[in-house]
Amino acid sequence: MPLPARTRTAVHAARLARPAVRRKRPTVLTWGLGADSTAEILMFLNDPVAHGLEPDMSDLVIVHAVTGDEFSDSLSFADRLVLPLLRAWRVRLVQVCRGGPRDADGVLVLDDSRAPRRIHAAGPWRLSDELRTAGTVPMLASGQRRCSIRFKGWVLDTWAAHEFGTETFRRVIGYHADETGRALKDSAIQDELNTAAGRIICEPDYPLIRAGMARAAVERYVLDNLGEMILKSHCTMCPFTGVCSSRDLYEERLRAHPAEAARVLRMEYISLALNERMSLYGPSGSLHQRLAEDGRNRPVLDAFQADLEQTPYAVYEVRRITGLGRTKDCRRWHGKDCTEPKWWCTQQRKPRCRRVHVIVDQDGAPVDAEPHCLGDDKRCRGAQQKGPTWRSVRTVYEAPRERAEGFVTRFAERYPERARLVAGETSGIRRAHYLPESEGLPHAEAFIVAAPAGVADKQRPGFEERWTEHTGARPVFRPLRDLPKPAPRRRSAGGPAPLHRAKAAGNVALTA
Repeated sequence: MPLPARTRTAVHAARLARPAVRRKRPTVLTWGLGADSTAEILMFLNDPVAHGLEPDMSDLVIVHAVTGDEFSDSLSFADRLVLPLLRAWRVRLVQVCRGGPRDADGVLVLDDSRAPRRIHAAGPWRLSDELRTAGTVPMLASGQRRCSIRFKGWVLDTWAAHEFGTETFRRVIGYHADETGRALKDSAIQDELNTAAGRIICEPDYPLIRAGMARAAVERYVLDNLGEMILKSHCTMCPFTGVCSSRDLYEERLRAHPAEAARVLRMEYISLALNERMSLYGPSGSLHQRLAEDGRNRPVLDAFQADLEQTPYAVYEVRRITGLGRTKDCRRWHGKDCTEPKWWCTQQRKPRCRRVHVIVDQDGAPVDAEPHCLGDDKRCRGAQQKGPTWRSVRTVYEAPRERAEGFVTRFAERYPERARLVAGETSGIRRAHYLPESEGLPHAEAFIVAAPAGVADKQRPGFEERWTEHTGARPVFRPLRDLPKPAPRRRSAGGPAPLHRAKAAGNVALTA
């Protein structure tokens, strides 16, 4: 039986505070190349026994998940200052990455060595590859960092399942003393996973919290041991650079790496072209806007414009349809399937409705019951509940930038009674919209737009039927190519995704 919530919290808190003890179980340290996990490596090297390791650290495995989009200076720091120490101590370092876009492609081990020579910059499928083909930027969904889950968490968990099987291991995580809340949440999640598995998969450990080291102390410790200030480790297109790190430091880094900055700006440009609301920082604004506010970033913006001029372009036909969703009231009282919808199933109830149309018992006490308001009073009806959005993206033309943008303009000029040319408020990108504007839900929009090529043609099965049902319209343009056929499903034996090992030829990892 799971422990009561209060007891579980006490267990997690004790886990953060308990001293390290010598363990027979293997220890896995996840190295993200940043200050926190690097400091933990140095702590282990300086006194392995005090941290529960064998004196020769033969029971320690350092694992690095390669996303493919780290800043080059983070890779250089690790190569120059950390790897020589790992080689000297013969510490095992495993570098892993996604084997492809599908989970069925498995995990690829790029290197597994006690004498590592370099940190791999990328594997066969990078995070930026996934974002580029989807025409989007990293997103948060329900508080989840999906890019981290797909390119780090899932990769590391799959490797561990192959490496340890049913053997329990200690998982060392780099949360510092100011991140106790994150550590408690992580510990609780791991306990839930252990309970679901019916065994202890791993036991999380937080050495920096036990040592009482906050971020400043961590950075100072790394500086004292390595003689060089470590930079924050994150992907070049990380949206948290707007909130979790200094804007000045991030922009300074982009100025030092204009080519990498141009690739990030191109990714954001494509995302904005397909959806004006999808900038790197969402409602907080775009990266391009922020860079344009500081004259020192002019070389970065010039490099971006030069990149756009040299990049092959495409014209995309984008169609979106957003239907009605189900409210929380509907899901609560009608379950998974709503067979007899009421007005409040697709429309929010206003606070006044909840206050006035409350059901009470014979003593006048409120009763928790299904809403009975008929919705006759407009003061009861709130906003419509937005449902999922279905999107179709099809490539209809490919050409250099000037010709592609001209294609969009000419279409709007040729059919002024049908199409209207609209420039985005954030991006300034011009789109030719060809559906009449409408309000309320369901809502549909359709336009063509020119942007760098590379976005994959994609739409859900059944999209055309739903589109025709709502709009009565067909696609205006003939796509250049058919939709890719779904990859055949691979039969699963019930275990983790496959694990592959790259073969090296000199300094090149062969991944085929």
